[in-house]
Amino acid sequence: MAWLIILAVASISQPQIATYQCLDDTVFTLSTTDEIAIVRFRDGEYRLPRRRSSIAIKYATEEATLYLDGDFAAFASNERPLPGCYKLGSHKPPVP
Repeated sequence: MAWLIILAVASISQPQIATYQCLDDTVFTLSTTDEIAIVRFRDGEYRLPRRRSSIAIKYATEEATLYLDGDFAAFASNERPLPGCYKLGSHKPPVP
């Protein structure tokens, strides 16, 4: 019986947490699992379920979309078009 509980707990995906900075200096915190991404800004957050995508990892609702590709992210909503974002602590994007 105990091994069933251990197996069930082990199968729950642990969230991955990172901070991203965008080219316009916007910063957001991202918490992701295999099922959902929570994108947190100073003034609000978005909860985005994972969607199928052939180009990158995608989380989306009708209000917002997040694409992840390695250390880079693109986030878009009606209020926040943020295409050039990178994970802090990773390499920074080239200066144009």
